[in-house]
Amino acid sequence: MDWRCVVDKKLAAERIRARLERRIAVVLGCQTGELPHMKIGSLAHFAFLLEGTEQTIGGFETTMRALIDLLGHDVVWETTPEPRPEPAEKVVVN
Repeated sequence: MDWRCVVDKKLAAERIRARLERRIAVVLGCQTGELPHMKIGSLAHFAFLLEGTEQTIGGFETTMRALIDLLGHDVVWETTPEPRPEPAEKVVVN
């Protein structure tokens, strides 16, 4: 069984978001409610930025890969799939 199937992605995303927001708020000396809404991916990037100067900090790539594997790209980056238009019926004009 794939372990990702048993994870409630919505609940996991809420908990990860809360933890990242708390960590950032502590460093910035503010309340989590004072932070603007950010994508989970942006929160993770920002948390690493606060700890160092570049993405090469140990664990960055692993952390981002784990977030995407666990939650999915759409949840991490808050993307919604573009609706695909229905193919138009071909009209034959005589």
